[in-house]
Amino acid sequence: MSLRFVVTASTIGTLIEWYDFFAYASISPYIAAKFFPKGDPAAAVILTWLVFATGFVVRPLGAAVFGHLGDRVGRKTTFLATLLLMGTSTFLIGLLPTYDQVGIMAPILLAALRILQGVALGGEFGGAVTYVLEHAPQDRRAFYAGFLSATPPLGLGLSSLTLVATAFTLPKADFEAWGWRVPFLVSIVLTLFGLWLRLRLAETPLFEKIKAEGNISRIPIVEAFAKHPLYMLVGIAVAAGHAVMAYTATGYIFPYLTNALKWNPVDANMAVGAASIAQLPFYILNAYMADRVGRRRIYMAGLVMGLAVFYPIYYALAGVRSVALASLLIFVLILTTAFTFSVLGTTLAELFPTRVRYTGMSLAFNIGIGLFGGFTPSIVQTLGVVFNNPLAGVLLYTYAVVAVALVVALKWLPETAQRQLA
Repeated sequence: MSLRFVVTASTIGTLIEWYDFFAYASISPYIAAKFFPKGDPAAAVILTWLVFATGFVVRPLGAAVFGHLGDRVGRKTTFLATLLLMGTSTFLIGLLPTYDQVGIMAPILLAALRILQGVALGGEFGGAVTYVLEHAPQDRRAFYAGFLSATPPLGLGLSSLTLVATAFTLPKADFEAWGWRVPFLVSIVLTLFGLWLRLRLAETPLFEKIKAEGNISRIPIVEAFAKHPLYMLVGIAVAAGHAVMAYTATGYIFPYLTNALKWNPVDANMAVGAASIAQLPFYILNAYMADRVGRRRIYMAGLVMGLAVFYPIYYALAGVRSVALASLLIFVLILTTAFTFSVLGTTLAELFPTRVRYTGMSLAFNIGIGLFGGFTPSIVQTLGVVFNNPLAGVLLYTYAVVAVALVVALKWLPETAQRQLA
């Protein structure tokens, strides 16, 4: 089995999971209209993003469950299960009845499936990064893992553009009635393709080695926290810094454009989708550079860029009506995460030994993402309502968390580029 196939199969599977997860964000204006009462549009939007956040709250649970299985049973078997769970729950969202049809049961069922998505994603990314790193040569680990890092913006871009293509293909009445479901429904085809690829993978050499030696951790979650507490805390902090920046750029952007600026949801998706896909090469470039200049420098550069551009770009968007110009500005927003996320998974996985790598990396990543990133759109949206300024939350929440993450990275994040995986 070639390294190229390992990376390809892992990347496509992870891309499918992110597509499934982000389809919710792309379709959020329609979810607000279809799954919540119509009397208070602002409340419907906030509730929509709170349901979005439920998928993040449970991600640490998914990390604990699937991390335990990944460190006890094996990497391959575990991330087959995460892909199947994600694909099934996403497909079922596309079949849900609306609020007009079943009342309060509509948002309850939506939240339940969103929770299943979160559990699946909690085990997916850590498993995929661990799998690739345990196959890659030492001097190119960040580069090969960088292809996985590029999957979130690509998944967001594809889900947005799938919605745009559906909107242009169907008559407006059909799209409003049922066409918004299409991005969810097509996920089942992508899931089956991803499963076919992953079934052809073998277990990683490092896991096979510790298994043969009888060196598998009995309770990985306990060992990760007991033996590596500093790495867990640092990992959570740096994951949070990236997450808040990322979901300000790719999550809050939808309610900001459609509610604060009154954009058509299709135009908003066109701008975000194009911006997301256009900056993909920078994820790979930054990952490539991380093998040469180190992970810390690339990560911190992204945080500094975010602090420099987020507020000015959001402020500038208020005066923009051109999809092309808005896409260019959003491109710069998302580009900051091409620095942080291109190395985040690699750095976190390299902090932990093989015995608890899947668990340690997944928990640090998903606690940081889940507790801070997942609530970003709803927190920023709520602060905007409280202060009657849609940008208040960008300053009061996004900037505060990113600044803390930068301090933590400067003082306590070790450089792992030359660290031998043990």
